[in-house]
Amino acid sequence: MFYDTRMEIVNSADFTTLKEVDADVQAYHKSITFEDGYTLEMTHRVFCPKDSSLQLYRYVRINEYIYIILDLKEWSDYLELFLYRCKPDFA
Repeated sequence: MFYDTRMEIVNSADFTTLKEVDADVQAYHKSITFEDGYTLEMTHRVFCPKDSSLQLYRYVRINEYIYIILDLKEWSDYLELFLYRCKPDFA
């Protein structure tokens, strides 16, 4: 893994930066379909060091885009995050 991208953990109320972490961001594609018919496309997978600030449904900013963490896997020494990119006018 190459932690070559700066990822910001942001406040969900006003999207101010709470913390910055280095991450390995990769393109990814997986669909989640909910029982009411909504489908979300996870667009990125991120590997990063463990950090208690990274939790499900927390928002992060990578470059100029806002993402929400839809799934999180904790491994022995790193986290694997699965992200959904929010619409451009979201924040």
